[in-house]
Amino acid sequence: MVTESPEVLTEREDANMSDQVIPDGTYTVMGPGGQITMEGPDVVLLPPQGNPTQQWNVAFDSGTYTLRNVASGRYLGNDGDPNQPSMVVKGTGQPFAWQLSTGEDDDETTYVLTSAASSDGLILTMSLLRIYPPRLAILGPHNYSTVEWVFDPV
Repeated sequence: MVTESPEVLTEREDANMSDQVIPDGTYTVMGPGGQITMEGPDVVLLPPQGNPTQQWNVAFDSGTYTLRNVASGRYLGNDGDPNQPSMVVKGTGQPFAWQLSTGEDDDETTYVLTSAASSDGLILTMSLLRIYPPRLAILGPHNYSTVEWVFDPV
């Protein structure tokens, strides 16, 4: 299991308060085994297909980012309590704020997505549900593996 060191998060959080890590724009977001895709109401990982369901408008504001799907207009995130882990990410109609930080490898091209509203530091990771297509989850970083995401401009 991979988890982040608190030192890395602290350094990146300080940077995020004033520095924009990636510019606003449209991106595909690649994770282990596929790109983050809006499939109906679910957020899943699928192989690259080059369609708008895999494209995300990324916007920076006050140290946090929102990711809004180009095809559906829904945001990456969930409705409800931001401190409540979720085994399935459904997407939300309301902006959902994320912080971007480098992982343990300090690779400046990969990022961990942490819910900005969560006092528990919940992160975007792979769901433990073993179904196809693979689902995403918002879970605690110390109980599950940390996933690093690559943002590729469209």
